[in-house]
Amino acid sequence: MPLPFNRRSLPRIDDTLAAPHQRLLTTTEAAQAIGVSPATIRQWTHRGYLRPTAHQGHLNLYREDHVLQAERNRRERLSN
Repeated sequence: MPLPFNRRSLPRIDDTLAAPHQRLLTTTEAAQAIGVSPATIRQWTHRGYLRPTAHQGHLNLYREDHVLQAERNRRERLSN
């Protein structure tokens, strides 16, 4: 007897094995990765510091390396 499955139950590729330029993060995941609030990520997007790479439904998806670079750039601007 075959096991029932649906798309949600399919195994997910371990994102931690992907390189930062390959990982896509939601707004919340991006915020957690750099220790800011999701509102900060949305504000950076609005101000042009960060651009979504893709969309999944209504969610913006950001490349992890872009998020990390935006955070470094922001710190440099604040320290000058």
